[in-house]
Amino acid sequence: MIYLVSHKKPDTDSIVATIVMKYFLKKLGKEVKACRAGKINGETAYILNYLKQKPPVLINDLSERKIFLIDHNEIEQGCKGMEKAEIVGILDHHRLGGLETIEPIFSRIEAIGSTSTLVFKLFQEKRFLLSRKQASLLLAGIISDTLKFISPTTTKEDKKIAKKLEGISGENIEKLSKEMFKARFHISRVSLGDLIRKDYKEFQLDSTKVGVAVWETIIPKEILEEKQKILKLLTGLKKERRVDLIYFGVIDVLKKECYFFLIDKKEKKIAEKAFGKKEKESLIYLPGVLSRKKQIIPKLAKILGK
Repeated sequence: MIYLVSHKKPDTDSIVATIVMKYFLKKLGKEVKACRAGKINGETAYILNYLKQKPPVLINDLSERKIFLIDHNEIEQGCKGMEKAEIVGILDHHRLGGLETIEPIFSRIEAIGSTSTLVFKLFQEKRFLLSRKQASLLLAGIISDTLKFISPTTTKEDKKIAKKLEGISGENIEKLSKEMFKARFHISRVSLGDLIRKDYKEFQLDSTKVGVAVWETIIPKEILEEKQKILKLLTGLKKERRVDLIYFGVIDVLKKECYFFLIDKKEKKIAEKAFGKKEKESLIYLPGVLSRKKQIIPKLAKILGK
């Protein structure tokens, strides 16, 4: 049995890519099980409910299993026991994270806007047909990860494939995006603690372990007003996770800008060097920054020596 598994704090792209990739591998005669390594977020829950699709099975330990990684390839992003599992495949669109395998494996990593785009390409290359539901799932994954094509990670291929999926699925990109983002950016039932944890990832940048949380919104003001409470919570999370540095970025997807929270002098010093901006009242304002993967982590990595 091969366990297809998304990363911790799974987003819409990782979940839907896992679901549809299961069908692809089954067409190749593989025995597979779709899994997830964390709770479903609001946007993903909306999509799964709308399409009447069951979520992947929650898994807590990958030890001694054959696993296929979806939308990640770093130990820090993966489920418990990943280092003790046999990795047989990787499908991803992020940087390489230093994994080693005993034997050659299937690996497909491309600089593209979403893993869902890659899943479609695999179906296309094998001339496998997608059902309307599968096409809808992949379309949602692309919309989510590219912020409806405004993220700097978006490629022409993402846009082209999204249009094809729109035709296959019968969905309307504008309408689907609107409903998805309503579910995604609604925070009235989200605690501040959850706010900084829902999209939190850790990165090993040379000898420095860095935690970076982000929250995408269309109303940053309501989060900025809670700055002092958030800084205190980030300090607690830093101690809990035992990371060397911790950051939180509030991303305004409409104005295409980011407010970067800095809890201490150490975070301030590194961030100021990385972005060439001055801190003001525990924040650095970053116009044009929308992507942790493509704009935040590379800047921090350059300063930290990796």
